[in-house]
Amino acid sequence: MLQNIRDKSTGWIAYIIVIGISIPFALWGIDQYFTGGNIIVAEINETKISSERLNNEYQDRLQEMKGMISKDESEAELQKKIIKRSVLDELIDSVLVRNFVNKNKFQISEDSLISDIKNNKLFHVEKKFNPVRYKKLLETQGIKIPDYERIRKSELKTLQFYNNIVESSFLTSQQLKDLKKLKYQTRDFKLLSLSYKDFVNKNNNSTEKEKKDFYVKYRNIFSMPEKLNIEYIVFNKKILKKQLSINSEMLKNYYNENKFKYITPEKRKVKQIFLSNIKHNKEKNAELIKEIHNKLENKSSFESLATKYSHDKLSNKKQGSIGWVYRNDLSKDISDAVFKIENINDISNIIQTDQGFYILKVEKIKEAQIKEFKDVKKIVKKDYENILVTRKYNVIFEEVSNILYENPSSLSEAEIFLSVNKKTTGLSTLSKIKKDHKVLNNEKILKEISSTGVYNEGLNSQPIEVGENIIMLRLKNKSPIKYKKYENVISEVEALINTEKSIVTMKDTIKDIEKKLNSGSTLKDIEKLTNRKSTNYSNIKRSDKNIPPSLLVKLFSLTEKNNITSVESGTGNYELIVLEKINEGTSDLSEKSIKTMFNNEYVNSVLYSVIQSLREQADIKIYPKNL
Repeated sequence: MLQNIRDKSTGWIAYIIVIGISIPFALWGIDQYFTGGNIIVAEINETKISSERLNNEYQDRLQEMKGMISKDESEAELQKKIIKRSVLDELIDSVLVRNFVNKNKFQISEDSLISDIKNNKLFHVEKKFNPVRYKKLLETQGIKIPDYERIRKSELKTLQFYNNIVESSFLTSQQLKDLKKLKYQTRDFKLLSLSYKDFVNKNNNSTEKEKKDFYVKYRNIFSMPEKLNIEYIVFNKKILKKQLSINSEMLKNYYNENKFKYITPEKRKVKQIFLSNIKHNKEKNAELIKEIHNKLENKSSFESLATKYSHDKLSNKKQGSIGWVYRNDLSKDISDAVFKIENINDISNIIQTDQGFYILKVEKIKEAQIKEFKDVKKIVKKDYENILVTRKYNVIFEEVSNILYENPSSLSEAEIFLSVNKKTTGLSTLSKIKKDHKVLNNEKILKEISSTGVYNEGLNSQPIEVGENIIMLRLKNKSPIKYKKYENVISEVEALINTEKSIVTMKDTIKDIEKKLNSGSTLKDIEKLTNRKSTNYSNIKRSDKNIPPSLLVKLFSLTEKNNITSVESGTGNYELIVLEKINEGTSDLSEKSIKTMFNNEYVNSVLYSVIQSLREQADIKIYPKNL
């Protein structure tokens, strides 16, 4: 294979690989990518995904999304839980696709593999593939050339799977037209709001039997606040970090094994000519940009034309220069065009966006480079610490889970194992416990406290991850439930009975109103009947932020024929919706953008269906306690 690359080292056309680019995947090896650890979080048929692998991917994703994580601890916990589960789903899908392409004997030709490797800039010297660099880079990672090529072939087969779906999934012109019509249509409707309070009959006195029956049936409403005595242990990950002993040699080894995580991405110095469609005529711009492009092809000065014609006030004063840019600094259309340019001083084709027209020129290129160890030592140390802490944490989590299971009615063994003293809340109401013991005021903790095993049977909880903490608890004891005496809550019981009756009356009235409207009555008749005024809404979009989502769903489920419905908007409150008109909508997006958006949505839906089908056919086991 390496000899073949040497033999065919000229004349190859570069192309973009969407997924699985280069060495990072290969560093783990195709099998270690999914296993490589003793703690298993999922099994797909006979393939296992390790906790270590999941956590490595999860930490990388968390780092990428750091700026999007909420500062609120409870919300952040929920976000992290969702991210971790989505990463696991992606790994499961990767296994399913890999198994599918192997089973169906997808093939990657030798020429395709050579082209892929030759176009990987990590293996380039002076913008050309260098076989010596290719060999040395793999050797420094401890990867044999045949192993890397086998792994890369597997990745390209996966890419082939996705490409086949993309190429076979398209929408006809009529489908695009229908989707556009549905997506951007607006609706006019009337809304009549009804409240149970309007149907309360204050003269409706309940009998003594009705009141006593209600008190017995809903006795829990009249219970006194219960008191709980919870003992718990809090183990913080920072304890593990303090126990680490890391030297420079260990960090250097970790860096050498993972140096492709520490890359300064390629950047380019760019100049632009920009004609804005916002403040200028689009048709005139379209003609002018063609003239400018023709002049550039006839060797006119890009800088002079940028200064003369470009509408961007900042860059045209600098001969069109917008400075150094990375791929993610620009919008996708512009970025793709910039990084598609092969040579310095080449110009792009004309790029049309919603904002206007662009012509771009690349002035200089700085290739992607692996950062020196000395420059990333602090980051390497942090990454290495996180990995060690995660590994140690996973072991401790599993051990303490077993201890709690084997000693179900006591935290003492876990306390000894973790060398952390347990705490107790004393007999207090839950509201006071949440206030005085803030670490327990968490949705996951409160759910565990009310679980059957902890609340009813007095058993230990399993370890619960909350932020940097593992929390385990048990209910030491609780006060007996006490109820308010019937004679002290008679007036409260009567009010609740009246409320219940008024809600039943209102629901019956809503049904009657819908029948009358369908039989020819007007909304004005209903307004007189209910002594309520309806509210008019015009040109309401599917994405309207001023209308509650529950109402929007109901509104857009109506048709011109079946134009009446109701929805409960709160306890005892109902909204009657009468659809008046369906309007054809418009969009500010270009036809090209709309087509791209709908096609992407369609491809994603097809891909989702295929993956779901693979999931249904597979034997998938997930072990939540190991997550």
